[in-house]
Amino acid sequence: MTTVNLNCKLLCASEAAYCIQPDSHPGKYNPCKSDPSITKNIINQYNAVGFIEDPYVCVSSQIEACLVGKTDYGIVVSFRGTLPPAWNLPSIFDWIENIFMAPPVSSPYFTGKVHSGFFLAVKLLESQILAAVHALDPSHRYPLYFTGHSKGGGMVPIAAMYFRNKYSWRITQTIRIAGPKPGDQEFADGFNAVFPADINYQNYLDIVPLLPPSKLFVDTLLLIPDLPESLKHLLKDAASWNYVNVGIDAYINEDGVVTRPPLIEERIGEIMWKLIELDASAIADAHHASCGYRYMQGVCQGNVCKF
Repeated sequence: MTTVNLNCKLLCASEAAYCIQPDSHPGKYNPCKSDPSITKNIINQYNAVGFIEDPYVCVSSQIEACLVGKTDYGIVVSFRGTLPPAWNLPSIFDWIENIFMAPPVSSPYFTGKVHSGFFLAVKLLESQILAAVHALDPSHRYPLYFTGHSKGGGMVPIAAMYFRNKYSWRITQTIRIAGPKPGDQEFADGFNAVFPADINYQNYLDIVPLLPPSKLFVDTLLLIPDLPESLKHLLKDAASWNYVNVGIDAYINEDGVVTRPPLIEERIGEIMWKLIELDASAIADAHHASCGYRYMQGVCQGNVCKF
């Protein structure tokens, strides 16, 4: 029988959260059963998580969403990411502008400052997550895992620190897929001290883990022809916010193999070349966490997807 490792299960949980649609309602049910457009491979990913009963669906404002479910290895909280309506260059620019360019904010529940949009999303889901985890594990005896893809991966470190410090939760592991930078250096130092085993899987040509951008990346992005003026101003502002990565970077190379990340200058150069070539599909494909793409290939090694 094929064995699916923990990191693969949590990747699959991050993808299963996309079964939650804007019109989904909160409650205890399998959201992947309610949409006829859900493919067999998404069902395979949902099943690979190993939920032993229907998970709780948490939603807010038709935008923020997560799954909270019980497995034989613990409680899984999976934050859903947000994708643009279409993968083309104007859409990618709009996505960067609307989602990833947000000034940092502070909180009494962690040191430093974090992305205001990600933190707001966590707080909007807070009461539902509390209720779901308590219902599944009233005595808080089981291991607790936080995971998420894309924006969901940006929410994970903030949520982990917030729930740990506000509610004294013992969070066992955080695994992120294509997670963007959640906060500044002071937040990163505090988070890394508490969660030294955090992993953020990053993929060849995936721009999202490099956002919000460093000054080096900002200077490079400003060289793109026809960049919207509004985005230029936001990029210049973002350069002073000093967002940094947290945790351990696990890089998936062009061949779908997990390895050490290349130099950041090399990654920026590869992405810039595709953007200059107007090859939006290569950038889009690099961000997918579904079957048939490199995140699943690198983390799950063919043990879930069946074609």
